[in-house]
Amino acid sequence: MNEPRKPLFGFLWPKPDPNAPLDDAFRQVRKVRITPRGPLRIAALVVATAGMVTTTGSFMLAAVTAGLSPTTLIGAALTATLLVAILRGWVVGTYVTDEGVSIDRTWVRHAIRWEDVAGVDCREQASPFLGLPLRTPSMRSSLLLVDGRVVPTHVYATSPDLWLRPEAFDMARIRLERWQARD
Repeated sequence: MNEPRKPLFGFLWPKPDPNAPLDDAFRQVRKVRITPRGPLRIAALVVATAGMVTTTGSFMLAAVTAGLSPTTLIGAALTATLLVAILRGWVVGTYVTDEGVSIDRTWVRHAIRWEDVAGVDCREQASPFLGLPLRTPSMRSSLLLVDGRVVPTHVYATSPDLWLRPEAFDMARIRLERWQARD
């Protein structure tokens, strides 16, 4: 009963296991985020989450008092869709483990084993501006796969995590390259 309380959103910032082995048999099985959430992403997600909580509460009260109607069903569907999108916004990013890399987008996840990655390339290409569908020229890291495909990552200079922070972009790029070169 005297266990320490876990934070509400603790799964977003997991703490390492204090009982994990520290020798060369250690395996990184928990996903490690390459780019930490930037101040712009955190601010946008906190505002969106607070707005979603308020809106959801208002819609629920309206639905309870108004009864079942097409308007309440449309409102419930829209609210559920926006809630899923906001929750995915907290998770979007590039993660690595000893087994491979996982690129989580809003609706799609690419899981790639390190054996399938031929290299990491960083070049200027059209990238989303602050995560929006607006494409602008930006430096972006991509994974070059053995079969010739190129998979873009979330390590790009106009990312909401790295925008206006060139040193953070360089650190994230180097981190991804070092994870790939560990073999």
